[in-house]
Amino acid sequence: MNRRIFIAWLIVLQTWVGGINPIRAADTARASKPEVRKDVIAVIEGQLEAFRAGDTKKAYGFAATALRAQTARRQFELIVLNNYPEIWSNTRAEFGLVRDDGVRATLLVQVFAKEANASYDYVLVKEREGWRIESVLRHAPKKAEKV
Repeated sequence: MNRRIFIAWLIVLQTWVGGINPIRAADTARASKPEVRKDVIAVIEGQLEAFRAGDTKKAYGFAATALRAQTARRQFELIVLNNYPEIWSNTRAEFGLVRDDGVRATLLVQVFAKEANASYDYVLVKEREGWRIESVLRHAPKKAEKV
């Protein structure tokens, strides 16, 4: 899947599931209570652990219902493999401040892999079963500054 199609797909998906802008969502939410923070991080860590174990079926299960309804598991696997290499081959993660409004939660996650690391904005949605990953946005790598 080429990059333009992938970006267009993400825009359509975000619009379809509610037009969530991670930055805007973070602006309207408050710092989460400790139990919400724990639950949100557990979901992301669970998915990252599943990728570390090569269990893509389990990793797919952490995705929000709307995302799974629109994206078949094999397509999900290819998207992560081709566009989120640090998530696919992660070794660990560090979690930033979790913010939520009771329905959506946002946080910045630094994901480390053997080859590289990257920052991702995660947006989770509260479903009947608990928090699920609705979208992930990779931050562009920072260019080295000239001295």
